[in-house]
Amino acid sequence: MTFDIDLKFWLQLSVVGTVIATLGALLGIFIKEYFLQRSFEQWKQKKALEQLYQKFRDPLLLSAKELASRVSEVLKHYPTVYLKEKVLTSRPEKQLVNSINDAYFQRYKLMSTVYRFAAFLAWLELYRQELTFMHPERNEKAEKLESVVELLRGDLADGQLNQAKDWEKWRDTLIFREELRAIGEVLIVVHGTSRTVMGYGTYCENIESSNRNAIKRWMPVILNFLMELENNGKDFREVRLKLFFVHLIEFIKLLDNCGVERRLLDAYDKITEEMKL
Repeated sequence: MTFDIDLKFWLQLSVVGTVIATLGALLGIFIKEYFLQRSFEQWKQKKALEQLYQKFRDPLLLSAKELASRVSEVLKHYPTVYLKEKVLTSRPEKQLVNSINDAYFQRYKLMSTVYRFAAFLAWLELYRQELTFMHPERNEKAEKLESVVELLRGDLADGQLNQAKDWEKWRDTLIFREELRAIGEVLIVVHGTSRTVMGYGTYCENIESSNRNAIKRWMPVILNFLMELENNGKDFREVRLKLFFVHLIEFIKLLDNCGVERRLLDAYDKITEEMKL
């Protein structure tokens, strides 16, 4: 009788032990396959985001600086003498004098201004395309950068920025968000296995070409925003350019806090104080 009870007791313990061992093994597999795998995937995602950020940091910084410098110039001499229809249609063969009144100089200024806008949008679009299948909210740098980029888009695309009571009497033009992407997208070129942004020379060749092309298709959208600026206090494009400049400097600061020129910082401080930003 005692032997029978002991046998049942040990058999029960054996069954319980087997169950515990099985549960432990299953729990171990679950932890390995779910938590450790998930942690590894998050680490890979974070690493990929950091690598992507480092890859695009320098070209984004350079294009942003070049554009900020030109926008600052436009605002300082607003409205400029070169963002004019007559300058666009002119075809001076060479520079005659070192002056902003020189026809060749003016056309260079116009074309390079348009290119700087387009090139910056192209680097943003290239960065956005590679960021599409990642989660920027898992990277503080990428998340902050995207927040400022959204402000930059809004400066050019949002139609409700003018809060004046007589807003309907103001002149205003927009570059819509999909148009901003399209302007940038057509400047993306492939070199071997890498993608980059079209240079100024190739951009101008496309503009001057007698054949239809994507560059010529989207250039008028930028020109519609920039050309024939008015200095009558009722052209909201001046306000948009000021907001765009402020957010562009904040974009540069995110990439390189010590990389903003003193003259641009002075212009930034002046505009933010003027606009109570």
